Amino acid sequence: MVRRPAVGGWELVRQPDHGRLAADILACLAERPRGPEEGFRAAVACHDDGWVERDRSPRPGPDGGPETFLELGLAEHLALSDASVRRAGEHHPYAEAVVARHVAWLHGARPVVDPGLADERDRVVRGWRATAERQAAAVGVGPAVLEHDQRLCALVDLLSLWVCGWPEEDALALERPGGEEVDAIRAADGSLLLPASLLPVARRVAVPVVLVGAGEPYVERERGLREFELVPV
Repeated sequence: MVRRPAVGGWELVRQPDHGRLAADILACLAERPRGPEEGFRAAVACHDDGWVERDRSPRPGPDGGPETFLELGLAEHLALSDASVRRAGEHHPYAEAVVARHVAWLHGARPVVDPGLADERDRVVRGWRATAERQAAAVGVGPAVLEHDQRLCALVDLLSLWVCGWPEEDALALERPGGEEVDAIRAADGSLLLPASLLPVARRVAVPVVLVGAGEPYVERERGLREFELVPV
């Protein structure tokens, strides 16, 4: 769940909807995968589909607002990521490879707060890496291409999260798959400015949002679409 304050409550974006937005953003960019495009697009769109059931009912986070994706305990987060890998495999072998590599990268880079879970985290990450290599090889994709495509997945994942409201900063540092560093800027009018080399033409994207009350049980008040203008500069 990604959240932002709203009048009298919270505006929520569910993780699977954030994934669909990432796929829509991908379609706007100049970057393209090097592996099977059908499988890669499925990977981006469904990389958080393991969260479908979890995000139906918001839970309170440490600050009393709805719990975000960053506040889950490690054991639950690993289970949700593993479910996302399995669901990606229902679409395409390469989708499973990319999502497995992506969550292995995410979890492998994060510090483990509870030392008792470090071994379990490492075991699960090793399993995802093995799955990624196996499923990529099954469609003729080698390590270098998989690495490039995981970096592209990470790029659109972060862009989508930022569009949805996390992080809250008005400037976002991005790294393209080839290593080039670029910046995205949130303008005063709410439009999102991206380098023209990355975003060739202006595009509009949208994500479903749910408005809920300020406190438990976070009663749903309204559903809608939040639209965003992507502008090349």
